Amino acid sequence: MRVIDAADHDELARVCADEMVSTFGASCARVMDTTRVWCEVGQVDDDRPTAAMALRLSAPDSVAVRLEVIVSSPQDLVIWRQQLLDLVAVARRAWARLVLLEHERSLARQDALTGLANRHAIAEWLDVAYLTALHNAGALAVMIVDLDHFKRVNDTFGHPAGDDVLVCAAACFLAHLRPNDRVCRWGGDEFLIVLPQVDAAVAAQIADRLRMAFAADPRARGTTMTIGISDIDALGPGAHCAAVLVEQADGCLLAAKQAGRNCTITTTRLRDTG
Repeated sequence: MRVIDAADHDELARVCADEMVSTFGASCARVMDTTRVWCEVGQVDDDRPTAAMALRLSAPDSVAVRLEVIVSSPQDLVIWRQQLLDLVAVARRAWARLVLLEHERSLARQDALTGLANRHAIAEWLDVAYLTALHNAGALAVMIVDLDHFKRVNDTFGHPAGDDVLVCAAACFLAHLRPNDRVCRWGGDEFLIVLPQVDAAVAAQIADRLRMAFAADPRARGTTMTIGISDIDALGPGAHCAAVLVEQADGCLLAAKQAGRNCTITTTRLRDTG
């Protein structure tokens, strides 16, 4: 039951190794792939003869994850081997179920068109990033990106062309942002980007690079980007929460649209200009 009820692959690996030692009396059991040992339970007695067996847990078309079991002089190796195979058969089914569940969780947190995170996924991540920045007195910036005159593309060239523009924007973000930055499709033709350890001034420079790169891409079909930026330093007393960062970035985006689009406005600039 512990194998069947495992919540994730790490837990399943630990349960399998533990069961080999506690239930089957193996000297040592470990789960490993080609790069690391996931877990190891027990210890091999070098003074006693041993028998070993390695069985694959993962599916044939995925990275090979195997269970290695070492026993000290089993009295009936045939019976022990069959019991081991029975448990591994259950573990394989549980492993496959977890792969399917993980895939479903990923789809639920991913925008189907662009492959970016969706609104639900980025909201959770932003909360963590905000608390981390607050705890470490670090920088954190949020930008909301709107594609200018996107409806015109749909109306002129059709919705498939509009989809291509959205995919182009997603590719632009992934090409010009750091691996630890996060970007999601916020809704329609809007995107939200979270930049850890970045203040508004640096975020504005990043935003301008994104705007220039996107505008220069023929796949953009003449659309441009308008960007609003907020950072954690701009939050006033009593307004310290991640949701306010998004609200302020959205306010800057509105101001940038009113300023003529295809530009970047930060909370600092908005405050300075009144």
